[in-house]
Amino acid sequence: MLFTGTYQAKMDTKGRVFLPSDYRRQLHEAGSGIVLRRDLFQPCLVVSTRQVWLDEAARLRACLNGWNRHEAQVLRRFMADVESVSLDASGRLLLPRRLQDFCRIDREVSFLGSYDRIEVWSTALLEATLYDDNRYAEAVEQLMGTAHTEPAATPTP
Repeated sequence: MLFTGTYQAKMDTKGRVFLPSDYRRQLHEAGSGIVLRRDLFQPCLVVSTRQVWLDEAARLRACLNGWNRHEAQVLRRFMADVESVSLDASGRLLLPRRLQDFCRIDREVSFLGSYDRIEVWSTALLEATLYDDNRYAEAVEQLMGTAHTEPAATPTP
């Protein structure tokens, strides 16, 4: 699976929103169920297959000592913020009210493909967060370094 792109949708009064058809197709093909959880670092939700989430949970559990109160709290919180969900016959996803409140989703919803997961954002909050070009450039520069190459010498005739 490779979720890419950004899509906007409107949530109805019951908290249902249409998942983009490309995302629905990929989730259906994966066939392991769908999980909805809070993101760890941003005020958004994350949709993934159950298998992707199980792999994440196993990696986290392997790093934690259940006898350490702080590490036990990390695992407890990670597990508490997860819900198994399904799409209705129309391809709509129900966003529980407590999760809508967490990420300040009102009516305008944005779906952001992010490799093996789909992020669900308040459209206004996504635009304020994602499209800060200076922060993006700085992050890429920190991750990749500033590769400086000398221009190739121009051959002389």
